[in-house]
Amino acid sequence: MHRFLVLALLAACGRPAAAAPASCVDGDLYDAAKMKDELALLAAPELDGRAPGTAGDTKARAFIEDRFRCLGLTPAGDDGGYQQAFRTEGKTTANVLGYIAGADPKLGSEIVVVSAHHDHLGDKHLGANDDASGVVALLAVAQAIRQHGTPKRTILFATFGAEEEGMIGSGFYVKHPAKPLPLDHVVQFVELDMVGSHKSADLVAAMGAFKGFGARTLLDKLVKQYPKIHVSAGGKARGSDFEPFCELGVPYTFFWTPDHRCYHETCDTVDRIDLPHMLDIAALAGALVQDLGDTELDLAGLRAKRGCGV
Repeated sequence: MHRFLVLALLAACGRPAAAAPASCVDGDLYDAAKMKDELALLAAPELDGRAPGTAGDTKARAFIEDRFRCLGLTPAGDDGGYQQAFRTEGKTTANVLGYIAGADPKLGSEIVVVSAHHDHLGDKHLGANDDASGVVALLAVAQAIRQHGTPKRTILFATFGAEEEGMIGSGFYVKHPAKPLPLDHVVQFVELDMVGSHKSADLVAAMGAFKGFGARTLLDKLVKQYPKIHVSAGGKARGSDFEPFCELGVPYTFFWTPDHRCYHETCDTVDRIDLPHMLDIAALAGALVQDLGDTELDLAGLRAKRGCGV
């Protein structure tokens, strides 16, 4: 097991973590062994699916927070921390929020949001694909952006809680955004949800990336670099964390792979993850986020003109 995973487990159990290892930023990008370890941690039977307010949820959030800190992301949660607490159905849980401030004098105030949800159903529903896969992909994207160097635009990495209960965490965030990150400055939302089952239908959807939108323009140039995955761009999505942002007119790209057998079933386990394709999907999403962070396309103008396209 990688050293940062051991540190995260110690932190989750209440013991102090040692200094963050530089390998969080400097290691190999989209490393199969590391990402498999992270999947195994988040979808472990001991975490029992990370249902909101459970011990597994708390440990998952502690791990994500530790990784955000190790990656050098700026906290965007409560009281200078990474977690933004909220309650749902009488239980306390939280979003985990960290960002990289944009360096460009003109574009630095514009914001790209990258999201996944860390919760699942619990009660032996471990949620390896839904959505431990998205969280692991998001962490890999954050590492890639940090290695690339400071982007022109600000990039917020957000893992939302209580998505399975009706996008409660993302809905809470849009009502209580981090003060340094005003919602009217968000120019693009990129979501990673269930990206570990490409082989189920031999495709990854990039919903919301409609023709004429900034993300689609960039995505069309990138997909040829990833010939082993079949990307279906465009189409409307529903029922995930992009929706509260879409209601504000924020364009979205929702990376998602169908899972015809184990969606919301107890067979959604790590051993069924299509890891080789998941790595390529994460790398494609990372390349898109990098381009969104640096492109000279007028993303703010496109948001004002087109909204989220639905």
